[in-house]
Amino acid sequence: MNLPSIKEIISKARDAFQRFPLTLSWVVLGTLFGIYIIEYQPTTLFEEHGGKVLTLILGVSWLTGTQFLIEQTANPKKWWWLKIMVLLLLLLFYIQLPDFIEFDINPKFFTRFFLYLLAGHLFVLFAPFAFTWNSPAYWNYLKNIATSIVRSLFFSGILYLGLVLAMTAVKFLFDYDLDAKRYGQLFIVCLGIVNSWIFMANFPRDIMGQTKVKYEKALEVLVSYILIPLALLYILILYAYSFKIIVAWELPKGWVSYLVTALAFLGFLIQVLINPVQKTLKSWSINYFYPLFYILLSPLLILLFIAIIRRIADYGITENRYFVFALALWITGNTLYLLLSKKKSLRILPISLFLIALFVSFGFWGAFTVSKHSQAKQFEKVYSHIKKNKGMASGSDIEQLRSILIYLNERDAIPLLNEVTGISIDNAFKDSTETYTRYSYLPTERILDSLGIYLDPDAEDIMDHRNNYFSYYDPNEKVHSYDISDYDHFAALNFNDYERGNLTIGPFKVLFSNTKTELVIEQEDQKEVLTIPMKEGFKRLTSYIDFNSIRDKDLVFVAKNDSIEAELIFTELGFFMEKDSVQINNAKAFLFLKKY
Repeated sequence: MNLPSIKEIISKARDAFQRFPLTLSWVVLGTLFGIYIIEYQPTTLFEEHGGKVLTLILGVSWLTGTQFLIEQTANPKKWWWLKIMVLLLLLLFYIQLPDFIEFDINPKFFTRFFLYLLAGHLFVLFAPFAFTWNSPAYWNYLKNIATSIVRSLFFSGILYLGLVLAMTAVKFLFDYDLDAKRYGQLFIVCLGIVNSWIFMANFPRDIMGQTKVKYEKALEVLVSYILIPLALLYILILYAYSFKIIVAWELPKGWVSYLVTALAFLGFLIQVLINPVQKTLKSWSINYFYPLFYILLSPLLILLFIAIIRRIADYGITENRYFVFALALWITGNTLYLLLSKKKSLRILPISLFLIALFVSFGFWGAFTVSKHSQAKQFEKVYSHIKKNKGMASGSDIEQLRSILIYLNERDAIPLLNEVTGISIDNAFKDSTETYTRYSYLPTERILDSLGIYLDPDAEDIMDHRNNYFSYYDPNEKVHSYDISDYDHFAALNFNDYERGNLTIGPFKVLFSNTKTELVIEQEDQKEVLTIPMKEGFKRLTSYIDFNSIRDKDLVFVAKNDSIEAELIFTELGFFMEKDSVQINNAKAFLFLKKY
């Protein structure tokens, strides 16, 4: 194999630029911009330039796909306006991006970027065949894309590693003070300019003319002995799971939807790989993959929809569930198309997914708007149920309300709950001295407390809501005043990790233990006079969602009989609670005694 000469390399680079002038200019601009940022503003890369970086990344695939599309038209020069339109859309994407602080907290913008990035790469997969179809040429086109990507990444990667080793050698052999920024800048040059130029310089021009299919033996082995057996393994697992849930008569777990989706994508990939030679190769697995795979996949799509709809019914729609549901519709549509259509044009796979990625990214029908309103409806559903239960909620209800509050807060949609609750949620939990923004911690416990929602102490899942440790302290460090005129004796108790303690108050001895939920008062002859039970009181305290919003009266425990009266007031309280077991830790209290 002859190595290319410098002249040949320069010639190919020039030809690539003449063929992709706008795309390569865009790549060079992005690379130079990245070099500048690393040199002068490396610490504020995303804070100051996040939108620019994402727009530059986005433009590469869209401009490449546009060039491929234009090349297949009868008169490419007349389609120059299409490139201008793509540039205007990229500018529009950049303009609609918010400041970094909003960009960082609201996942909508990153999600929309990935949708458009996915759409751009899908566009490249079908652009030359948007208006013209040729099955062998399309298969060769996809093969050339895969080959070009691997080749460009391999060559640019080797170049980067080689230059890094050379720079490191110069640094240590000649004691040259090499700035670490140079490694990052070199990486951007290799990934941006070198990688893109190699991809475009070696990509065939005559896309439609490449109709001769050359099917390598390695690809046949990959499909026959690795990919198809994997697909069959997934099918067996999913059918076994389907049998299990039918026998147990239970609904499928939500996670199964991801496995069915992965199986469908694997099947579509195999279909693309074997499409031109499915009936000509002497391979049983390849020959019968279609339609057997799609027949076996069809019942599993019912399992897929049941799993998704169950999650949506229980917890409402989020962006992830919206996307999974959209993918389920896409998989179902393409499965029916491949089973029933006579043409079986495989470009329908990237084109349909491309349209879905764009369709779900905006509008009142889009993932973001539908998800916000669904979660608000879900909050209303749970909140209405809790109000009917006099404000008592289970641990799972509390966790669901908290997750919805955080979800809506991140998307600047908390006001959607104002009509449901009848109050302004943004102001419901504020003290007069507080200032709150969406970017600070959202005190969900205080919001739910302000709505009059309490944990049901008898709920079976109360410990699923929080850990089994409860801690109270006075957040405002107020000075409390107590009237002691009606009492004969007073003492301060400290439960700090004592296994057992006792205290003498007048003629009485007070016994307390961290592992018991009662305070025992004895006379000097060790005869028990009075017991102050605390277990039920502690259980009631666990109903507070915000433990530091406990009312003062709930921290008071009173007991009396014919000879003595006792009042125990906790000023600090921490305890472990697990089922019927309570252990006090780090608690302080005042004890008042009165003898009749």
